[in-house]
Amino acid sequence: NEVSANLDKASGNSTEAVLANDVNVELGTFEATEGAYGITETKLPVKVTNKTNETKSFTIQVEATDSEGNRINQDYIYANNLTAGQSQNFDIFQYVESDKIDTMKNATFKIVEASVY
Repeated sequence: NEVSANLDKASGNSTEAVLANDVNVELGTFEATEGAYGITETKLPVKVTNKTNETKSFTIQVEATDSEGNRINQDYIYANNLTAGQSQNFDIFQYVESDKIDTMKNATFKIVEASVY
């Protein structure tokens, strides 16, 4: 039933269906650059596109894992009120602990949960 399907999509229980039908998420390449005062600036650019014919909001959880599949870090994207076909760019993983930066450079990034509402 439609109410149940929408609840699953809003709660993250239908991540594969949300990614297939409702939102396109393009993960860029993790960047770490030396900034001012010896601080390393980090980011993973992400482009989120509403694939539906209606204005929707999306919550997307992205995980960084090491070569053995262990979680190094996670971050979230909140794309609010994207109109039909609209895209928005985000930078996630902007605050990475200095001892994790080298591991993050070689991490695998994947979407672990996506919700639409």
